[in-house]
Amino acid sequence: MKLSHEDHKKMLYWMILGRRIEEKITLLFKEGRMRGHHHPGVGIEAVHVGTCYGLGKDDYIVPSHRGKLPELMMGVGLDYLLAGYYNRREGLGGGRVPTGSHMYGDMSKHVIPGSGIIGSLIPVATGAGLGIKLKKERGVVLAFFGDGGANRGDFHEGLNMAAAFKLPVVFVLQNNSYSISVSLRQSTGLTRLSKRAEGYGMPGVTVDGCRVLEVYEEAQKAIARARSGKGPTLLECMWHRWTGHSISDADVYRTDKERAEGEKRCPVGTFKKECIAKKTITKREYEEMERRAKEEIEEAVRYCEKECTDPDPADVLRGVYSQG
Repeated sequence: MKLSHEDHKKMLYWMILGRRIEEKITLLFKEGRMRGHHHPGVGIEAVHVGTCYGLGKDDYIVPSHRGKLPELMMGVGLDYLLAGYYNRREGLGGGRVPTGSHMYGDMSKHVIPGSGIIGSLIPVATGAGLGIKLKKERGVVLAFFGDGGANRGDFHEGLNMAAAFKLPVVFVLQNNSYSISVSLRQSTGLTRLSKRAEGYGMPGVTVDGCRVLEVYEEAQKAIARARSGKGPTLLECMWHRWTGHSISDADVYRTDKERAEGEKRCPVGTFKKECIAKKTITKREYEEMERRAKEEIEEAVRYCEKECTDPDPADVLRGVYSQG
């Protein structure tokens, strides 16, 4: 799909919204206004927008623990998403989820629910792709996971089966070079994990995950390939994680220099400059996007804190089945 200036504006707004949501949620946890756990996704905005922009009603995603934007772009409401983080009954998970993003889903929006086990949803995405193929549907599944997940057996089994059966899956490897505190240099002998794709008989592509249009271009090729029945692709997106793995990670294993060098590749700032330089937007329009994103988030926070309720203890049995 050839992108217009209007598409660029929408993509930039998604990225701004994603960045501000991550910052707001992190602040809310630090202030004690949210409970549970949080894996900040500051820096991953271009990966999520570049892969999800243009997905259709027949498509599915399998999010990772650094989700939010993919779910929102699939149609999950911000109020509903944040209420899940607040552990409110009205939110995703109904208040029973100890952490956000990867332990809940919304099948009505084609967001496949997950678990807290890293990499465990790779074969789930493969199974969803098999279902689509058996039903002769035209959907594609996007499976998100990190470089740590790519070192598990789930990765091998999921990719091998998807390639063997030519299933409509795009495996989006979000490589930030760290599996929690273990660097890629210590965990594998490869510098580009996309090279593993050749061993499974599928294309493997590595792209700059901080440049949204580059991600979009390669993602569209992979999606088109999957939709046409030619099988899966391993799309490795290189990005910089601005924070520790989670809000409880002090991030002592990286140097200040490494962090500063990574933050120079800010995906939001880079795309903003490109859009202004090409006269896609003006500085005033950008400021309006920032204002609109802030208002949207603050309204969702107000809803969660003022209108939502804690789950009823009886809810713990909801969804648990008895054979009696």
